[in-house]
Amino acid sequence: MGDGDLLALGWRKSSACDPYECVEVALTDGGVRVRASHRPDGHVIAFQASAWEGFLRALCGRTLEGPA
Repeated sequence: MGDGDLLALGWRKSSACDPYECVEVALTDGGVRVRASHRPDGHVIAFQASAWEGFLRALCGRTLEGPA
């Protein structure tokens, strides 16, 4: 996916975001893209749909562990 394609995605962010500490997500055919909302031209992380679903399940189930 090229840079022009990334800009054209329908990026979404939570209405509860802080202006400087928020991420945006975009759904694609291959999964999910994530970027920092204050740097839309910065790095983008790609997740396969199954990995993103697992992350959301862990987040909603509060089963994620912090640093050891």
